Amino acid sequence: MEENIVSKPELLMPGLMLVGRKTQTEGGPLDLLGMDSDGRLALFELKRGTLSRDAVAQVIDYASDLENMILDALVKHIVDNSGAHGIDKIEDFEEWYAENSDADNLDNLTLVRLFLVGPGVDDRTERMVNSLADKGVDISLLAFHEFQQGDKTLLARLMSVESRPYQSKPRKLSFEERWPLEIDNARELDALDLFNNVIEMFREIWPSSNQSFGVRRDLGPSFRLLTRSGSAGRRRRMPYARIDLRKEQVGIVFFRPAIELCMEEFRPLLEQIRYRTWPNDRKGDPLADPIPEIHFAVTMDEWKKHKEKIADLTRDVYSVWEKAN
Repeated sequence: MEENIVSKPELLMPGLMLVGRKTQTEGGPLDLLGMDSDGRLALFELKRGTLSRDAVAQVIDYASDLENMILDALVKHIVDNSGAHGIDKIEDFEEWYAENSDADNLDNLTLVRLFLVGPGVDDRTERMVNSLADKGVDISLLAFHEFQQGDKTLLARLMSVESRPYQSKPRKLSFEERWPLEIDNARELDALDLFNNVIEMFREIWPSSNQSFGVRRDLGPSFRLLTRSGSAGRRRRMPYARIDLRKEQVGIVFFRPAIELCMEEFRPLLEQIRYRTWPNDRKGDPLADPIPEIHFAVTMDEWKKHKEKIADLTRDVYSVWEKAN
């Protein structure tokens, strides 16, 4: 069953990308580690026999180890464990993550989903998992029944228990649905004029960009540019910038693809405009490898003072991108 799943991970979940197999954790080797289309980690513990309560304890133990890692350590753990046991090697995780998920940054990675997989489940285990799911643990039971057809083994998938949080979370709104809500939010935060100014700048300077919202509703619209990336040379719109709302200010976020294009053009602005880096707020060289996200924060007064410099930087990024693509 495990071999079949590794070759066809969609048996477990549509859009699933496997990133690890027999991944070592403090609780022991995790059978399968994957990522769903929302950019969330998915842990799969597979059993040959009927799923028991010991399997529940196992998968929770594995999850607690990964959830307690800081983000940099978790990314390193995933990269180090890729490329073995039939799992493709991940070289540049941020690029891979942007290509294979709808998330604009790595935040969703730490929202872990748990799955127990086997040919059946006993009543006690099903009761336990139902109780955990009712209390907000994102845990599911998957049963696979095997059938022989000549020399072929067929697998029939049955969801015994599906996690409540994932099913009940608000659906992802379209851009047209989200935009009026974002305008209302900007108005409530006394940042509507500033928000409109920044948005209009990006729309004017990046005419080929596609605007979209991610899964998380506390993050603003992203500007995506078409990029050739990956071993297959696929073309995909990746996030280059995002505009976040704060009380009487906006956050202008530049992602790694944008920063890599114009590294030296970013440095002067880091000395003149308030910023922070993500995932870690760096104390040394903010642009040291691995390159983080740069979050500029501006009020209306600061925007008026620095808008030409920000516009020039935004224009430089687009110019280099346009030549490359």
